[in-house]
Amino acid sequence: MVGRIIKQKSSPYTALNIDRLRMGVKLQAPIYDAETEKNILLLASGKSITKTTIQSLKKRGIRNVRVHDRDLSNLTLAPGESQSSGFTSSLQLRSQKLKNRAGDPSSNRQVADTERTNSPWQIQSQSFLHEVTPPTATAYSPTLQKEYRKEFAVLTKLTDDIYRQILASSRISTSQIQSVTNSSFSQMRQDMDLFVLEGITPVALGNICRHGLQMSSLAMAMGTQLGLQREHLSQLCIGCLVHDTGMVKINTDGLVGHLPASPIDSLELRKHPVITYNLLSESNEFSMISRIVAYQVHERCDGSGYPRGQKQNQIHPFAKIAAVADEFISLVSLAAANAEIQPYLAVEQLIYGASRGIFDSGAVRALLQSISLYPVGSVVELNQGQLATVIRTNRLQYDAPVVSILQPCGSAQIFDLQEHADLRVIRSIPHAEIETCSL
Repeated sequence: MVGRIIKQKSSPYTALNIDRLRMGVKLQAPIYDAETEKNILLLASGKSITKTTIQSLKKRGIRNVRVHDRDLSNLTLAPGESQSSGFTSSLQLRSQKLKNRAGDPSSNRQVADTERTNSPWQIQSQSFLHEVTPPTATAYSPTLQKEYRKEFAVLTKLTDDIYRQILASSRISTSQIQSVTNSSFSQMRQDMDLFVLEGITPVALGNICRHGLQMSSLAMAMGTQLGLQREHLSQLCIGCLVHDTGMVKINTDGLVGHLPASPIDSLELRKHPVITYNLLSESNEFSMISRIVAYQVHERCDGSGYPRGQKQNQIHPFAKIAAVADEFISLVSLAAANAEIQPYLAVEQLIYGASRGIFDSGAVRALLQSISLYPVGSVVELNQGQLATVIRTNRLQYDAPVVSILQPCGSAQIFDLQEHADLRVIRSIPHAEIETCSL
């Protein structure tokens, strides 16, 4: 699916040897692996070519990349020009830009953190991502996993209490809301992949409190990958957590999950974001951004969503993150009721949705960075015949996660597929087939 989507794009790309890439240049468009037909994304737009980038590509055995024509002239070294000299020129150019802006202190401060791009997502010095422990190719700590599951059960009950308070128009417990956000920050710091695994475990359809908690967990992980800071992540989390409060006030008899069975049911469903927004507005404990996230979570970038059919820039960036998280949790929950469907198909559907302009491409990319193309917890088949469980992501190489293979002796062996060129995932295993397999 990824390959098909990329091939449909009309933007021209040119193959370029990585030894001809000029360092220090910021990409206006993504670059892809030119040596495979999978169109593997190597670097996203907005990223800069660095010495570390070049070394990392060579380490992975990549020698040629596909570069968009918008970047080709800036990225290509002139005859006789070395990568080090190209990097020096780039630094000098940036230094001159800073000098030209010397009369504007705020402009200098912004450039020092990050250069402006067309994307609202940028990693800055205040981003919570810097507080997260970098991923490693290791198994989960059994003790930590037990703690995360126990804490998730506690937070589910807190979420239920918060819903009851909102619906009763009573005083909202700020300590309970802070418990949810503080616990999420703590867990993400220690083990982001384990945090995500607990957050995307399928839930029973109709359990709106648990759905809201899981959606908020996934959205926070995605927002972290996109560079949001703590305050913004908290606002995103709270908006996701309570976004379905209004569902209690409508007739849900004709709904399967969030899917209406008839046009009348569809009209009934479209009421709940407005009801939620009005309920949240009765309390001073919810920020305007959290209320907007809850109100716009079902809007779509192409205008096909509800309640107002808003498009693109009419939708708050945080609501775009929430929309992708909500859709993924809904899809895997529906899949749990059908053993023939696997979480991979939910990811594929969102990628397709982004290619059609339904979902924000940056938010879908953050989803892939958070769960990988084969979501953590999935069982996959490798090209050498082994079955493995996906336990960790490789943030940018979506199709090369860290997997755990159960050996004949009963012990598990961890493989980082990014570091093993001879191993790759060839398919995701459906739930029905897993039951007949012995891992």
